[in-house]
Amino acid sequence: MEKPEIDSGSKVDSPIEAILYCEFHTTAGPMIVFQMPQGYVTKEQFDSLSNYLIPKPELERKLQTVNALGLKIIGYPIGIDHTRYARNRLIFNACFVCRPQMRTFHYEPLVKKLNRYFEELEMECQFLSNPTSREKIPSLLEDIRVKLNNLKACRIEMTSSTTINLKIVKVHPDPEDVLDEHVPLLKIPRNQLRPSRWDLTTQQILPYIDGYRHVSRIATEADVEVSLVKACVQNLIYYGIVKLIPIFQYSNSYLPTQKLVELYENEELREDCIRSVARFFSPVDKQPSFKSIFRMFCSMNYGITIRDLCLQFNPSSLNIDEKQLIRFGLMKGLIRRIHRYPVLIEDRTSSPPSPVSSLSKNLFDGDHNYDQICCKVAKQNLSIKELNDDVERRDDILLIHK
Repeated sequence: MEKPEIDSGSKVDSPIEAILYCEFHTTAGPMIVFQMPQGYVTKEQFDSLSNYLIPKPELERKLQTVNALGLKIIGYPIGIDHTRYARNRLIFNACFVCRPQMRTFHYEPLVKKLNRYFEELEMECQFLSNPTSREKIPSLLEDIRVKLNNLKACRIEMTSSTTINLKIVKVHPDPEDVLDEHVPLLKIPRNQLRPSRWDLTTQQILPYIDGYRHVSRIATEADVEVSLVKACVQNLIYYGIVKLIPIFQYSNSYLPTQKLVELYENEELREDCIRSVARFFSPVDKQPSFKSIFRMFCSMNYGITIRDLCLQFNPSSLNIDEKQLIRFGLMKGLIRRIHRYPVLIEDRTSSPPSPVSSLSKNLFDGDHNYDQICCKVAKQNLSIKELNDDVERRDDILLIHK
């Protein structure tokens, strides 16, 4: 069977291309007994991979994913010891086959569950070894493949008294790494959260997630180990409850992204923006104008700080909350933060070292921005203003904006 070509760089969810049922035959060795659709995996391909699909006993009852020869096969081999079998042992493996570049980890629990069901049926009624019931396996495999691909779930009657339920759980993208300087921001209203559904540590830190406190500060104020806070925040990101944004400072600079056009074109997004950035005590009839909001976003650029924008536009007079403006822009991807990375030039030492740069000079390598440096030396209470004043005073430090 010809396999459709795909982009080698693709990493999306994969349909199940085929399901194999293979066994160890007492004379022929490992073999495909059934596969649906027929002929998807050739004998030559299977023979080359059979040591992984029907493996040695130490690899049994362990999930195996083999990605080779243009195939990605997920299996869970099982061996059953009993005197009724030739050589006193039955070794089998029901495997899902997908395209090699596709994401398949969401199938792993289904493969494990299917093989365990087969094991239970074999122990109860010799479902796999009895020639009569064995004939049902091909239609079962095809039914499972079609329903999982089309409906993401299936309910299959294995016998008159046994039913198997399989369901593909929604796959979320891997959450980004959480750093000390990241600020978690709730993506849903707080009144929609149900703290009782979360573990005790998450319940403990949720009140401190306000879009302003960074991870290190949350750990301190909530009296929770910072590594635990990071793990909890990462879990909340995975379920789409939290987004990470940079620390807010009036010395920060931001740059509009291409998505800013959507704010102009999308009426619903415009109305959401106006509601979100309005000052808390502004009456409805005095909400900020979209023109004022859009002008502030468009005026953001390299070297222009939030302090500069406030002096230019006086957002309070326009009923605009500048902090909410930045939070909304970051949340919707309309703007991005311009970070500052100090780099120490070793051969220029005309400026004497200061207490500030003595604390953080090892971090002046171009890989650490102001937020990261201040968080790493937080115990010395180093502020971004102190760091920036020291960097600008010295001539042996270059500042990279990106």
